[in-house]
Amino acid sequence: MDTYKKYAEVYIDIKTLSIDHPFDYRIPHDLSRDIYTGVIVRVPFKNRVEVGYVVKTKDKSELEDNEIKDIIKVIDSKPVFDPAKLKLIDWIGNYYIQPLGSVIKFFLPPGGKYKGSSKGAGIKLKFKEYVFLNKEKYRGLMDGINWKKNYKQKKIVDYLFLQGEVLKEKLILDTESCYSSLRGLLEKNIISIIKKREKRDFRYDYPGDENTLKKKIIFNHYQEAVLSDIEDVLSKNIFHKFLIEGVAGSGKTDIYIALCRKVLKENKKAFVLTPEISLIPQLFSRFESEFGSRVCVYHSNMSEAERYERWLDIWDNRFDIVIGTRSSIFTPLNNPGIIILDEEHDTSYKEGTGVRYNTREVSIKMGEILSIPVVFGSATPGIVTRFKAEKEKDFTLLKIPIKAQSSSPVEMEIIDLKNIDHRKEDITITNKLFGAIKNEIEKNNKVIIFLNRRGYSNFIICNKCGNVPKCPACDLSYNYHNDTKKLMCHHCGREQDYTGKCPSCGADNIFLYGTGVQRVQSKMEARFKDVPVLRMDSDITSKKKSHQEILQKFISPGGAILIGTQMIAKGLDIEDVTLVGVINCDSMLGLPDYHMNERIYQLITQVSGRTGRRKKEGKVIIQTYNPESSVIKNILKNDYESFYREELESRKELSYPPFSNLINIIISGKNEIKVENDIKSLFKLLSVRAEGVISILGPAPAPFYKINLFYRWHIIIKTKDVDSISRELSGILKGFKKFNENRIIVDVDPVWIL
Repeated sequence: MDTYKKYAEVYIDIKTLSIDHPFDYRIPHDLSRDIYTGVIVRVPFKNRVEVGYVVKTKDKSELEDNEIKDIIKVIDSKPVFDPAKLKLIDWIGNYYIQPLGSVIKFFLPPGGKYKGSSKGAGIKLKFKEYVFLNKEKYRGLMDGINWKKNYKQKKIVDYLFLQGEVLKEKLILDTESCYSSLRGLLEKNIISIIKKREKRDFRYDYPGDENTLKKKIIFNHYQEAVLSDIEDVLSKNIFHKFLIEGVAGSGKTDIYIALCRKVLKENKKAFVLTPEISLIPQLFSRFESEFGSRVCVYHSNMSEAERYERWLDIWDNRFDIVIGTRSSIFTPLNNPGIIILDEEHDTSYKEGTGVRYNTREVSIKMGEILSIPVVFGSATPGIVTRFKAEKEKDFTLLKIPIKAQSSSPVEMEIIDLKNIDHRKEDITITNKLFGAIKNEIEKNNKVIIFLNRRGYSNFIICNKCGNVPKCPACDLSYNYHNDTKKLMCHHCGREQDYTGKCPSCGADNIFLYGTGVQRVQSKMEARFKDVPVLRMDSDITSKKKSHQEILQKFISPGGAILIGTQMIAKGLDIEDVTLVGVINCDSMLGLPDYHMNERIYQLITQVSGRTGRRKKEGKVIIQTYNPESSVIKNILKNDYESFYREELESRKELSYPPFSNLINIIISGKNEIKVENDIKSLFKLLSVRAEGVISILGPAPAPFYKINLFYRWHIIIKTKDVDSISRELSGILKGFKKFNENRIIVDVDPVWIL
């Protein structure tokens, strides 16, 4: 009796909300053994052939038989997702209001568009041939072969009998044989040859602190309590969320390692996520020193070919622990037992284009589906996460208020820039900050300088005619980059050569206002000619292994200065860092976004935690025009609790998260009038149809009104039931045909509203 299903529900790989459901296809008899959930197929769709993903097989269809088309071909018979992943895919698509085809792609191998082959899009893999003995066939023929005449073949057979499967080149070398001898045994079917993918290692040569890498971990009573609570849940195989709120240097990484050791003993695996690529080398070194070759890394700075091979390695169960950035949560790790997100507050866990998922929420849903715990860690938890940890029954807040190792308290000092005469003193690096840097360098210590602004100067003006060079696509001032001698738009990426002359009047009286990390680097290099002055930002770390090369130079013995953006603000554990200087923490205070206080507190507190890690005393100097700010005062006191309570109070008054969920809808297009008309029409629809809404703000021009030739208007929805409003909004958008000419972005739980 034929037990194979007759029909398959296939999701078509087309990126459009209007085709956001599976279609029924007939399973041809000759393909029936190869088609099941997760298989990738080629199907006829309208007047063309498309790639599709089988999400279900069944015996019956509600359609008439003549309405159903046949599946043409199975592209890859090994499923790339299982029923559990399908649940996660469905949730991501519904929650973030995105077509499932766009979500499914996250779970496919990098570069594997499946337009022609499961080998990936132009990615070539290296294979090696291995030889093994067919013992049953050999026993049946051994007496009928004249081994004296075929003594070379006998030597090969005896070798394989003892060694098992062997690389072909090694077999020929060790037995001093030739290919013709192998060919004879192959023809008799005594041996077989199989091809296996050549596996490469993608290692990090990160020196680290030998004492840290090889130390014997001794937990204090706070760490032991945290570990005990989480291990208790691990032993029960249930879903639960934990937030480890531990001060910088409290030993959260040691706890992560201990948890992974527990999970691996149960023959399960672990995701360990970090928000920035720059944090991976140090984290990988810590885990590799404990777990060796069972650990791998996965992130976007690897080439597509490397990520594809690593994806296959994870799929083939080569690794037990995956360390990576946000996209690594979608790698095919089999049987995970825990998900760990370090620095959970970081906005880098939020995808900024396409499907705007947040890895934090995706991890929670994955943990719920798989019935495994999810562990968050941070010295400065996100306001929403901390609130949920206090209120939700399946969420536990665990605190570590002290550092893991004895250390001197960090001295905090404020320099009020209002009191600095900029005619006599450089306000970028004040005399007091410069003196402190000089003092630490003379002691062969290391200094970190933090400024969250790329480039050299963020505002250029002609002092003769007043012309301000602007990006023609965004109508925003260019940023000057000294290393490339280019004017660059940080919003669309456009560049133009900088000649030093005004493009309007031709005068060479150009003034560069504002300060970026490149300008700080230039000033430091001029003052410290014999000391390594390094920079870390997204402009300089795009090349492969650039992060670890910079950190290797910084960690090397002797004094050094590291200047950077938010990349350097967290995770780095370097004992010799004795001074952190914050150039200007005011740049974000004036931005029209309710997140700003939270971002400033987190960034400055995190970068301050890079000093005073162990025995050496640490100092933090903050330059600001707003020392009286409540945020700055709480930073100086290292008082997260007060900051958190104050922020909760102000957000409650305005019904901002965590007291609501926000959905930011942006419509953009090249026709300014059409964009405005469309957003107003959408606003009217939402006002009538949307249920479960607290309020709808807008419509209004987005704070960055024009980006890359596209005008932008937005609406912000406040709701207490994001699931129901997402379903309602999805239906509204599908029927809103006039959006065909304009782009629409739906950002659920935005981390920025600019």
